[in-house]
Amino acid sequence: MKTIRQLGLAALLLVACACNHTQKSPQVEGHYTYEHAFNYDLEGNHFDVSETGTMDFYADGTALDSARQVYVATMADGDTVTWVYNYISPSRWHLEGDTFFFAGIKDSFRMEVIEGGEEVADLPQRIAEMYKGSIEYEYQFHLDTLTAEKLQWSFTYRDGHSDMWQFYRK
Repeated sequence: MKTIRQLGLAALLLVACACNHTQKSPQVEGHYTYEHAFNYDLEGNHFDVSETGTMDFYADGTALDSARQVYVATMADGDTVTWVYNYISPSRWHLEGDTFFFAGIKDSFRMEVIEGGEEVADLPQRIAEMYKGSIEYEYQFHLDTLTAEKLQWSFTYRDGHSDMWQFYRK
């Protein structure tokens, strides 16, 4: 028959071993890939946008969002025009519970037309300037998923529609 002392020692060893084998919760930091699509209307024109990019989150609270954005614009007169941007947005981030705070850094932001857009005068440049003008706004995304492979956040706009982004860790 085991003594209370032996049982206590066995219990202590069991707890110590269990503590050493606990899994750490996934961290945000890392390199991710993503694809995303959205649309909006501006100045009587409709824009369908798709982007393919990478997102790097660093432990110091900075991030780098790099994407190839393809704009297909249906102009007010019915014509369709396509152009492509190189989108580079150094950013800041932090997480509080399930709220993911994210804002771009205006002085380092770049959004440059790399293909097309000549048919619509200065519209592609005006869109890039519009983004730059609001890039430092701090969005509060809802953190939906954070695993070793995936980060997913969502946002509900003032008009009530929601959007979701899925980032896959590489």
